[in-house]
Amino acid sequence: MAGLNLSKRTIKWIIAIVIILVIVMIAKKIMSPSTAANNVPAAIVNAATAQEQSWHVQIQATGTITTFKGAMLKAQVQGPVTAIYFDSGTEVKKGDKLIQIYPDLVVAQLEKAQAVLQYAAVTYQRYSNLYKKNAVAQQALDQAYSSWQQSIADVQNLQATLRQYNVTAPFDGMAGLRQVSVGQYLNVGSNIVDLEQIDPIRVDFSIPDIYVDDIAVGQKISVVPSSNQTQSIDGQVSAINSAVDPTTRSISLWGSIPNANHALLPGTYAVVTLYSLKTHPVVVIPQTALSYDSSGGTVYKIVNGAARKTQVTIGMRQGNDVAISSGLAAGDVVVSDGIIKILFDGMPVKIAALDGKPVAASTSTTTSQSK
Repeated sequence: MAGLNLSKRTIKWIIAIVIILVIVMIAKKIMSPSTAANNVPAAIVNAATAQEQSWHVQIQATGTITTFKGAMLKAQVQGPVTAIYFDSGTEVKKGDKLIQIYPDLVVAQLEKAQAVLQYAAVTYQRYSNLYKKNAVAQQALDQAYSSWQQSIADVQNLQATLRQYNVTAPFDGMAGLRQVSVGQYLNVGSNIVDLEQIDPIRVDFSIPDIYVDDIAVGQKISVVPSSNQTQSIDGQVSAINSAVDPTTRSISLWGSIPNANHALLPGTYAVVTLYSLKTHPVVVIPQTALSYDSSGGTVYKIVNGAARKTQVTIGMRQGNDVAISSGLAAGDVVVSDGIIKILFDGMPVKIAALDGKPVAASTSTTTSQSK
């Protein structure tokens, strides 16, 4: 009786194993793409036709925001600071007084020199009149003239020296943080303030030498600063280097960017897009048709009513469109909306709209054929 019970138990285990194997085989068959394609209902998607267009090549580079004019103003004479005429972080105009270094000694020397000049001028005029009457010799007249000219030079020299005691802005710009205070004693070379011209502002960048024939002064560029990556500011190429760097095989350029609101600051990192002068034929699809995996960009190309996963090489972007360098040809039809509905490669699809236009039900699965 015990042997009979054992046999029944063994039979039950065998039956259970057989049932499990059958279920696994059925599940594998159901999950296989060929079976799924025959049994899964077609996904309703929108599609777009890959089109050949002529685009201006967009050359992207990384750049640095800098200035056309910038200088750390330094003391050219020594002495205590007696006055400051600007605030940190404010705009100044060329010629505006920034600080004054104690000028009284030079002012006194200048006043003395001006008095000597006045006397020398009167003396020369008197000797000139006497010379016309043959009352003085030529040598005396020459000495009077020499004294007059030397006095003029002394006055000009002291006037130039006095200007060094009154530091002024050499150009229009934005003053940085002042590094002096009233009463502070400055030595020659002491820092006063950093002055930068920030409107227009400059962007420095480099591009590969293969694009040398595609660039020119005045060419359009757009800049996206790291400080505001949603903002794109248009400008133009202002200068091109005269030689290619033999180490990096790249050529350096300067761009000029309007900066009236001072949104761009020197030292900022930026992405620069240079719009080439030449146009090139490209195959274009909507960016919504793109998806990504570990290998890169992919699209679902519709072939004989099925969505076939296709690896593509992504090129330039313009607006909502993207250029495809390889993987598609003009005329190919790709899924542009509804990619999430495609569960596996080769899944049947029905096209609801092609290039934004509704497609009749009878033709939705035959719009794209194998090429």
